[in-house]
Formats: sequence, structure tokens, C-alpha cells
Amino acid sequence: MATAAEPTQVSKDETEKTLEDGIEEIRLAEDDQPGTSGMPSASMAFRNLPRIVRSTSISPQARYEIFCKEFRIADCRPSQVLNRVHTYIEERLMGRKWLALWRGTYDNSFRHSIDILVEVDDVCSDQAHVSLFEPLMCSGAGLPQHVVEAQLEELDHTVDIVELHPITLRDDDPDMDDKDLENEEMEIKEIAAIVENVRFFFEHLRRDWDDEDEGDQAFDAYLRARLQLYYDVVTGCVPAPLVARYNRTMAKYIVRRKELLDYQSRIQGEGEPTNAEAVECWRKYYEVLMLSGLLQIWETLQLRAEGPCFPRVLRRTKGKRDDDSTVMHLVTDMLTPSMLRDFKDDTAILQHKTPQSALQQCYEGDTIILYPGIHSGEGFHELTESVTIKGVGKRKDIIVEAITYDDLFVNISAANVTMENITFIQSENTEGALRVESGCAVVTDCTFKCDGTGITVREGANLTMKNCTITGTRGAAIELMPGCTATLENNDITHIQDSDDDFDPSFDATVEMKGMARKGAVHLHVVEPPKVQMINNKIKCEGGHGVTVGKKKYSSRDFSTLDTEHQTTDVDSGDAPAANKGKDILTKLGVDLKNNTIEDISVGDAI
Repeated sequence: MATAAEPTQVSKDETEKTLEDGIEEIRLAEDDQPGTSGMPSASMAFRNLPRIVRSTSISPQARYEIFCKEFRIADCRPSQVLNRVHTYIEERLMGRKWLALWRGTYDNSFRHSIDILVEVDDVCSDQAHVSLFEPLMCSGAGLPQHVVEAQLEELDHTVDIVELHPITLRDDDPDMDDKDLENEEMEIKEIAAIVENVRFFFEHLRRDWDDEDEGDQAFDAYLRARLQLYYDVVTGCVPAPLVARYNRTMAKYIVRRKELLDYQSRIQGEGEPTNAEAVECWRKYYEVLMLSGLLQIWETLQLRAEGPCFPRVLRRTKGKRDDDSTVMHLVTDMLTPSMLRDFKDDTAILQHKTPQSALQQCYEGDTIILYPGIHSGEGFHELTESVTIKGVGKRKDIIVEAITYDDLFVNISAANVTMENITFIQSENTEGALRVESGCAVVTDCTFKCDGTGITVREGANLTMKNCTITGTRGAAIELMPGCTATLENNDITHIQDSDDDFDPSFDATVEMKGMARKGAVHLHVVEPPKVQMINNKIKCEGGHGVTVGKKKYSSRDFSTLDTEHQTTDVDSGDAPAANKGKDILTKLGVDLKNNTIEDISVGDAI
């Protein structure tokens, strides 16, 4: 997609400034005004601006059909997609005049953006020819008109169509009767829908590397995968830390690609490049190629925790020692005689500075004792030995902190792992606080402080959790995959459900999945129902559901399952009919319920 040229100074005359200069002067002037805090008042900023036309919600299947039937990009090669999109724009918008708010490339450079009312009179490919609406109407209080005009002249009155937001006509126009207004309103809604589809393409489906893909594979596979990725993110199927990592990689790719293009342009302009310049150019090129390859793998294989890309532990278990002996591993900076009094005289004891050192020297049947302190979570991602890990002292003082940005925090792939009296603090781990990949985990008297997803029990694995506390989860606090087994007893689970307006700002504000139930505090996949026993748990949600049940999974070739309505049943009160109905839902799925306090249950397709 062509981008607008960087604004430059149009004259040495101090009265002629670029739009950025004008915005910055306004910002500095506002900072000097008492009580303004650098921001124009709402009444000054938006009192004259018409309302932007918002598109209606579009289901995933409808969105897919738009790009197949109207854009006609599904059956062409990736390198031909951009030309098809340009043709779509010109066929529907060329020669049509309409009003729009222009939000230019300066949005991210200042503390507030400026919306300017312009008139569009023509389009060419993905560019629109605009003129300033008279009189000047913008959201920047006090912005001089000549500053805006100078900026448009620099851009040759041409801006990216994705920077334009069509507006509704004012109802107070005396020269138009009701019928004319209705016709104009229908036309502007049609234009707004076209522009929104184009914006969706460039923001969520367009990739720079498509232009170089001359293969015979149709774009349909990429279209489905990228649409699926978009809806997986906005519906919360992808853990937030994983989305953040993907976005960081995409941002890095965009920056490195621009640096490469700028470098190539510079050395070509200077004549024959030197050997050092050629080597540097190749280095930049391969870095861009590596980043684009990583992004393509993530997109093709689906960016999700339970997808084919999720990390697995390949370390093999060591089993028992040759002499069947066991060792007590003490993790503490200083070993004192009082610590040894609780152990038998013949106990084999090893002291370690970190849990990682203890885990590396463990064999089956060993015990690791953590003493009060803040311990690194390094090494917990590959628990392949059947060991017991427990804290001695107050639970809140025995802290294990995750390694930031690691895929895994605590990952269990052993026949039997027991963890007792420990506080786990998760920070930006894509797989959540704890994953039981295989085998059995017994977790007692532990606290999990999460900033994303919580605990996942994979297919065939077994979890027994008693007297534990889980807080801060924004994905599922406990997610039970098909065919697993779980016993949850006397746990206190708190789940924070982001509101519909709290989606990642890089996605549309009008999210198609609003109102759809997302994963609750406990989420069950029932393609092959897990075996679940829930006894005396307190499950509460802030803005979401206590328990959600996914009736079936969907694939990248079936978007229609995302459209199914969900049934929500309150089960706060033990004797209320609604509560009994909610309990019946879980009972029919084979869930053993006894004395639980659950806020509500949502049953529907997997989300």
C-alpha cells in the first residue's frame, strides 16, 4: 500500500508550517493554559464535526464471502491480490463525491490526533484525491487553516483511503427534502462499508511479502488463515502475551523492512556500492526474510496455545537412581542447623542456590524444599521427573517468578508431580501459569497470580487441585481440554473478563464478536468431555462467566461455528430454578458438582 510522503517544510516563511508543526504549536500552547493538561476540551474539539458512519457487525463467514465474491481475491495468486483490491476500489468509488474525516499518518506522533473534514472527489488505486471542506472543521481547537492547506499541497491533495472515515450528512440542510436525505444516507452507508472493507484488508489481511509470492497456490488459504487469526485474537482464543509477541515481531519486521528499503535507495543513489555496503545490505535483507518467515509460520499454523505451534518439552525423564535412593534438595542461600532438625539422620541432603539447580539434579522420587524468598522460575518449564516441590514457611513468602517472555512457566510432563505451599507469579508467558501436558499433577495450598491465562490441562493429562487461589486471569483461569481428568476442591478462582470495548486497539472498535460468550474462569472443551469433579469451589468473575462450555471446535475452513448464540444461566443461588438448570447442564456433561459457588454458566461452540 502506498503511503503518504513525509511532510516537509514548504517555505522559509515562519507563517507557513507543516501540519505536524501546527499541531505541536497547539499542544505547547495548550500545555501553558491552566487546567488544560495539554488536551483541548471536548466541546471545542468536536462540537462541529459530523458523526462517522459505523459499519454494522459482520460475521466471520460474511466477511470471508465479501473478499471472495466482491474483492475476488480468493482464487488469484498472492502477488495479484493488490491489483484486485485496487480494481475493487476504483470500480465502486471512482468519480463519487463524499465527505470524510481525515486521520492522517501523524496520529501516533502526538498526544492527540487531529480529525479534519475533507471532500473526496476521486480515487486511484488505494489513494483518494481530497480537498479541504470550507469552512475548516477539525478536532484541533485553533488549528490555522493555512497549516492544513500547506500539508495537503505537500501531499498533492492525495491521501491513503484507509485514513478516511465517511461521515453522515447533516439533517439540517434546507436544500434537501426527506427523500433526498434518505437516498444520500443510503449512498454514504454504502461508501462507508466499502471503505471499511478496504481498511480491514490493509490492516488485517495485507502482507508485504505477498507481492513477491509468484507460486501457484491460490490466496484462499492465506485469506482463511488470516481471518481465523483475527477472530481468534478478538474473541480471546489466543493468549494475550502471545498476541503481544506476534505484534512486536510484526512491528520489528515493518521497521527493518523500511530500513532496508531506505538503505538500498541511499547506496544506489551514491553509485556503485562498496563491498562493505553490499554485505550490510545482504545482512538487512536476510533479517527481514527471517522475520517474515517467522510471521508466516505463526499465521499458517495458527497463533494459538493449543495449535500445532505450541511449545513442547522434549527432555526425557531420567527415572530412578541406580540404587533406588532419593535425595532431599534444599533451596536456600544459607543452610542452618535448625533447617536440618526436621529430617531423619539418614536423609541425603543437597543444598542449592536456585530451584533450577535442584531440578537439574533431581531423579524420580526426590523432594525439593523451597525456603522463603523470591526464586527464579527458570527450570520449571520442563518438569519431567516425578518429584515433590513444596515450600516451608508462609505461602506468601515463598515466591517463584516466571521468566518474562518465555513461552512456558510451569510445565508438567511427568507421571506424578506434587507442588505444595508456593506462590507462583506469572508475567507474560504465552502458555499461562501452569500447563499439565501429560501425566498427573497434584497442586495443594498454592497461589497463582496471573496476568493472562492460568492453568491448562491437556488431552489425557490429570490435575488434582485443592485449597488453591487463582487471581488476575484474563483468559481462562482453568482450561480443561478434551479427554483430560480434573478434580477441583476448595479453590478460590477469580476471573477478570475484559469488556467488549477493551479489545486490543490495533483491531476494529466495532468487533463482530461483541456479545459472544468468551472463556470463563473454568472452560471445558466437550468434543470428548473431560472428567471433572468440582467440590466446594468459589468461582467468581468480574464482567464474564464462571464456567463456559465449548461444544465443538472449529477449523480455519469453517467460520460459521463462531456465529452460534450462547446460553447463559445464573447459578449464584443454590435453590433458584436458574441455578438448578445451570447445574443440570454440567451434570449432563458428566461434571460432578458439590457445594460450589459459581457465578454463571455459558454453553455454546468453542470460542
